[in-house]
Amino acid sequence: MRKTAALMAFVCVWFLALSRVMAESSLQSQVDQTPENGVLELSGQTYTGNIVITKPLVVKGSEGTVVRGDGTGNVITIKAPGVRLENLRIEHGGFSRNSEEEYAAVKVLSDRNLLKNLVISDSFHGIYLYYANENTIENVDVTGMSGNEIAGQGNGIQFIHSHGNKLTHSRIRGSRDGIYFYYSDRNRVEANTISQTRYGLHYMYSNDNAFSDNRFTKNTGGAAIMVSRRIRLHRNEFSFHQGPQAFGILLQESKDVEMRENRFFQNLRGLYLENSQGSRIHNNHFVHNRVGVELWASASQQVFSQNRFYKNTAPVIAVGGQSTASWSENGKGNDWGKDIPVLDLDRDGIGDHPVSYKSSLYKLVQENELAYLFLKSPAITVYEKMGQVLNRQEVMFEDPHPLPGRKPEAPALWLGGAVFVIATILWIGRRGKA
Repeated sequence: MRKTAALMAFVCVWFLALSRVMAESSLQSQVDQTPENGVLELSGQTYTGNIVITKPLVVKGSEGTVVRGDGTGNVITIKAPGVRLENLRIEHGGFSRNSEEEYAAVKVLSDRNLLKNLVISDSFHGIYLYYANENTIENVDVTGMSGNEIAGQGNGIQFIHSHGNKLTHSRIRGSRDGIYFYYSDRNRVEANTISQTRYGLHYMYSNDNAFSDNRFTKNTGGAAIMVSRRIRLHRNEFSFHQGPQAFGILLQESKDVEMRENRFFQNLRGLYLENSQGSRIHNNHFVHNRVGVELWASASQQVFSQNRFYKNTAPVIAVGGQSTASWSENGKGNDWGKDIPVLDLDRDGIGDHPVSYKSSLYKLVQENELAYLFLKSPAITVYEKMGQVLNRQEVMFEDPHPLPGRKPEAPALWLGGAVFVIATILWIGRRGKA
């Protein structure tokens, strides 16, 4: 009896081991055998990757499904349109500086595919779209290669000559650039979180793109927009970019960019503009940055209106010569916080007199970028006072229609809630005594 039980146990273990080996070795054949537009459902096992999909189909994993590459190429390559990858963990792509091809966990070479609920790690690029249009990437988690320097690895998600794609509700950390666009137009990036990268979002030669409701935190730079036109940035958050060359947004050699309702918090520089033209920057919050806006003279025809600047070490630094920026639009300027008081005696919502801000910090920044590291030092206050006494300060901006400081709404709501809680506690206490 015991021998029979032992034999059955051995057979069960053997079958389990065999099924696992088959799962690991036969994913490509399973893909090949799935009919066009069919569904391939994978169990919670590890499958051998480096597969190529050449027809429209659905590959759907379950809890514990892993597709693991052999470290020499793309883990999954999609060549056909209309492919869906769902519920997969994908890992161990190729990483070789000597190869002509840059490898990725998922390389997309076709249009109208869906990548959803993927967890990607240990690959040079996470997802690489190459001449691939109208794809959707949703709820994807990409982590850079552990143990490698950020500059020595690939990007989280990369778009090369790829147009009309959508990336949403995904998380990227620890890669070179979080999301990289190169000659890629009309893409949308919405509700993603990017951290611990070089640039969270990087546009090069890419036009008519939009990104909104994203969070960028603890990167070298939040978003770098270079040599691009008509980029729309709405309701994003840029926070805790504090390195020696850090920024929330860099705008360089770009035109007609619109920034609206973004929040810049605790950055070395909130917004850095250089050699760019015709941007509209309105309804943004610059809070507790060392410099709210660094504006180089090469950035012309910038329009700032209805922005709020609050407790920045310097709200604006104009560098490299006289700025041509406009600090109001349609009779509405900006809210400069308590540091630049604004009177509104007639209560029309506009300051009664123009305001200006003078500083000598631009000289330090222009001569040595490391000066940023000392902006929190008490010595900076002394430096500014000396510049004022010696008449060495220059006008950083003039706002003809400043906005009076807004009354915060949150504290009032908090106070009402606190009163309600206290009253409830007192009522319960009285009932207990009764």
